[in-house]
Amino acid sequence: MEKNVLILWFLTIIFWGVSPVIEKFGLKDVQPLPALFIRTLAALIGIFLALLLSSSVNLSSLNSKNIGILSLSGIIGGFLGMFTYFSLLKAKNASQIVPLTSTYPLIATLLAVLFLKEELTLYKILGTIFIVIGIYFLFKS
Repeated sequence: MEKNVLILWFLTIIFWGVSPVIEKFGLKDVQPLPALFIRTLAALIGIFLALLLSSSVNLSSLNSKNIGILSLSGIIGGFLGMFTYFSLLKAKNASQIVPLTSTYPLIATLLAVLFLKEELTLYKILGTIFIVIGIYFLFKS
């Protein structure tokens, strides 16, 4: 694996690992919907600043089709998925909710094989089996 990919992977898991702990603290006295609003607003401000400061961003590739597709993704994952996730995180332990909701690659893999015609390999099948086993152990704890 390339060095840049490893660095990005490491930073991603650090950011995504720290975030639920912070969110759990933030959800203590706040309902999921206003909490999600604040989180999303802060992310929007960060993205806006990154766009302003970046010299390599080219917005000319945006058209109505990819704006629509990305908007649908934002509604499904960024709003509905995060709202249900925040609701779960408020109700239960982060140490259970985060791994359980992190099983979304099962759905993504299935949909990628069905709709994107990606290859279903032995490693993907084994990985899926291990995820299912992990879910079982989490439900037992």
